[in-house]
Amino acid sequence: MRAALGRFDPGLIEQLVEAPYRFEFFQAVRLLDGLFRDEGTERRHGADALSARIRFRNTLHQGFAPAEIEALEAWRHDDESHVGPPRLRKVEITPYAIGLLGVHGALPAHYTERISERERIHRDRAARALLDIFANRAVAQFYLAWKKYRLPLQYESDRRNRFLPLVLSVAGLGFDALRERMRDGAGRIEDEAIARVATLLSQRPLSAKALERILAGHFRVPVRVEQFVGAWYALPDDQRTTLGGRNALLGRTALSGERVWQRNLKVRIHVGPLAAADYHAFLPGGDSAAALAKLLLLATGHQFEYEIRPSLRAVDVRPAALGADSPPRLGRDVFLASRLSACDRDDAVYSPGALH
Repeated sequence: MRAALGRFDPGLIEQLVEAPYRFEFFQAVRLLDGLFRDEGTERRHGADALSARIRFRNTLHQGFAPAEIEALEAWRHDDESHVGPPRLRKVEITPYAIGLLGVHGALPAHYTERISERERIHRDRAARALLDIFANRAVAQFYLAWKKYRLPLQYESDRRNRFLPLVLSVAGLGFDALRERMRDGAGRIEDEAIARVATLLSQRPLSAKALERILAGHFRVPVRVEQFVGAWYALPDDQRTTLGGRNALLGRTALSGERVWQRNLKVRIHVGPLAAADYHAFLPGGDSAAALAKLLLLATGHQFEYEIRPSLRAVDVRPAALGADSPPRLGRDVFLASRLSACDRDDAVYSPGALH
């Protein structure tokens, strides 16, 4: 588990040092790798960076492995000015099941027997130390190979360049310039917020329920999508029915008048009921209104017109008064009332200009 600010809990590291047999091998290396990465002292990458702080040794155990880790030895920094739990400088791990020696080792069993005999009788550790040089890098590569194809771990170690761009590509934001458009200006939308709903954004056509889930999940407020909102649209001159023009078929191509009523071009977004602060954020010029325009453009492009209707909850409806702290905006948050409102108010209606 991680502590505040995304760093590994030092208490968990202490448990690992004191009782390594309670941890799985990959989990133990992952915890130590994350600890040293958070310190930011190692500039190398891959197996070189891992082997610089975490050393892997061969085991001489020839019986049944009771755990995945036989031993773990840690060296701490001698920094008297450091406040908090002691920091680790280097760690040596002896796994049971990975390496050149031991029951599961790559070398024949008599190598383990001979080296174990030399250490026990002659106190000669040179042969084991030599094989540790080769096992150290091999085990580090094995751990990195295990980590490479586990995408959550890739995101954990590098949140900008690995797993996250792959997920954002599903939503159509694979390039940095496209992601910058979502983060620039008012209504900033972080990459993680888009990645959370990337699979929904990839659906074409996007359903009304999917759009509701995207907007409600991002803003944490009730959202309802009303489809087939009718509106009058002006007809171009070349599409109007006139005398002396091309033939028009009644019920098919003949149109009477200069405008036509259509229900397939506009969608109404109901937001709320909202508290006063959230309501003002969804009005034109607010951060939530700008973010809403960006999400709608990302989700459906330019194929629809949108009508935004935020709703102010009844308890926050206040009558207009002189000397108010914030200037009232006509048609937005101005209400002529002599008593408390009995219902939510959704009088304000606007179209997000960013989509047109």
